[in-house]
Order: sequence, then structure tokens, then C-alpha cells
Amino acid sequence: MKKMLTIAAIAAFAALAVSCNNKKARPIAALETYSDSIYMVNDSTIGDLQTFVYEGVMPTDAGLPANYVLAISSYGLNSDGTYTLTESYTETNGKVNTNFDEGEKIVLIGIPNDSTAVVYELISYYGRPRMHLLAEGDSALHKLDKDLKRASKDWRHKLKRK
Repeated sequence: MKKMLTIAAIAAFAALAVSCNNKKARPIAALETYSDSIYMVNDSTIGDLQTFVYEGVMPTDAGLPANYVLAISSYGLNSDGTYTLTESYTETNGKVNTNFDEGEKIVLIGIPNDSTAVVYELISYYGRPRMHLLAEGDSALHKLDKDLKRASKDWRHKLKRK
């Protein structure tokens, strides 16, 4: 009888040991899968930071023509990023003014009458009013008013990619 109890105890211990080993193997396998997926997300498929430069003459808030140079830095044209803007104009008295601005570029989708339009919203670090620009392909940006409508069909409200 002692031999049977000893054999039963050994069998129970072996079953318990195998059961415990299997439970330890599952989290390790899950952890390996998790780390593999992290590696895939953090690989180099995102791309490089690019800078896109647009230039043109647009009217200032006072109506004076100004030379604009807008540089947008992002991982693609239709992704959020940052911008720098230089605005130069000559006042009626002959004095030349140059304003510099920089901030965040946010991509918005849709405007009134066009739900697929791509709009860049420029949010200044210095508290200047937000500017909205409609992307016309990858070659030009057209200024929009506060209601996200074209400021004018006039070419003077457009910046062209350099």
C-alpha cells in the first residue's frame, strides 16, 4: 500500500510540475509576440522629416501686398508638423516691415462644399491669428477666411511651392 501511495504522490507531483511549466511558457511566448509588434511599430517606415517651402505675394490685413515665405516641416505634406513664416511688406511711407512667425501646422479634412479638401491650420506660438490654407495638390496653398471659404479666387491669395 505504501508503494501505491508513493507512486500516486510522484504522479501528482509530476502532473503539477508539468502544469506549472506550461503556465510559465505562455507569458513568455506572449511577451515575445508583444515585443515583436513593438519592433515593427518603431522601425524606420515612418520616413524622414521633410521641409516644404511655399512663396507668394498676398495682401496683409491692412491690404498692402506682402511677400510671404512659408516653410512647413513634417513627415509628409498631409501630416501634422511645424512651420515658420516670413512676411515682408512696404508701408505707404516707404518703410519696409518684416514679420516672423512660427508654430504648429495641423491638418484638417473638409471645408464647406468639399468634404475631402485638405486644409492646413497654422497655429502661432506667439498668439497671432490662426491662418487656414487650402492645399491644391502638392503645388500650391490658397488662403481661406475664418469660415474656411476661399478668401478670393485671385492669384494674390495663393502661395506656390518652390
